[in-house]
Amino acid sequence: MVHLQSYIFVLWAEQFEEVVAAIFVTELRRAGLRVKVVGLSPRPICGCHGLALVPDLSLDQALALATQVVCLIIPQGAGGLNPLNYEPRLGKLFEQAGQNGASIVTGSADQLTVKGSRILVYSQYEDLVGYVRKLAGQFRKLDSAQ
Repeated sequence: MVHLQSYIFVLWAEQFEEVVAAIFVTELRRAGLRVKVVGLSPRPICGCHGLALVPDLSLDQALALATQVVCLIIPQGAGGLNPLNYEPRLGKLFEQAGQNGASIVTGSADQLTVKGSRILVYSQYEDLVGYVRKLAGQFRKLDSAQ
């Protein structure tokens, strides 16, 4: 369920995919949804092609808003989820997302299980913009149904 106070978080870590993150953030914000880039640190973080993105929120700030998360997006790069494996605070964020029934969107669900969450896998080989627009439409429909 999406409400005006709900958030969609795009997790951002070293070696993640800049293009994927930019498409998700841009298209979901264009659809009027509250999207925040959450960095494992508050400083600019370089993706797999060297482009640095500045997070909107640090992980600590995101944890304070965790009860309002309806979707977590992980724009992982070739290293998969490895950058996330060494961050113990993420367990709390994933746990809260599961309690919220949040969706988790990722490029590969091989290493990911979150109780209570629906795992959605995007394909980097298909029309990602079209996929994100459909996803935004689903969140907007849920919002208007409330």
